[in-house]
Amino acid sequence: MSPAATLTINDASRAVLLAANELFYANGINGVVMSDIRDASGVSMRRLYNMYPSKSALVAAWLTDRHDTWMAWFTTSVERHVAAGADPVMATFDAIAEWVSAPGYRGCAFINSLAETNEIDDSHRSIIAAHKRDLIEHLANLAARAHPSAPRWLPAALAVIIDGAIVQCTVFGSTEPLDAARSAVSQLLKTIPT
Repeated sequence: MSPAATLTINDASRAVLLAANELFYANGINGVVMSDIRDASGVSMRRLYNMYPSKSALVAAWLTDRHDTWMAWFTTSVERHVAAGADPVMATFDAIAEWVSAPGYRGCAFINSLAETNEIDDSHRSIIAAHKRDLIEHLANLAARAHPSAPRWLPAALAVIIDGAIVQCTVFGSTEPLDAARSAVSQLLKTIPT
């Protein structure tokens, strides 16, 4: 009996989602087949399909898990920078800078997934939209803490600026777009009355 055969359902699911995260993020959804997930996770094909009856179901589970994991990392990183004295809005750029500079950075998994039109369906798009809405809500909470008189449109504008910087950092393989976004937001915040 293989070691993977003795895994609990939770451990097997975690192994599959970790493998999916690594492979989908590095190679794109189109570039990964279920046997790749089996090989990377050590979970048998039969068990894999018992947990996730289709690749589409696995992609939905991965996107949901990626959201939870990324938001937990992001909020923790932002709060660490805030605790060190950063403005809550500007701390988002400190957190993103850590991510963009990390080995294996390939941009936003959610934006990347949208480009894979033959693998993504409406249920996936709903998960991606929910992720972006949660990010905007978090940005709204950060703005309210330090800039209570900020205009209502600020969190959505911040999200657009952040997403644009993330995409351009990926395209150019540089943090310069993030530096430009940080400078623009810094100037914008100076126009908000205290």
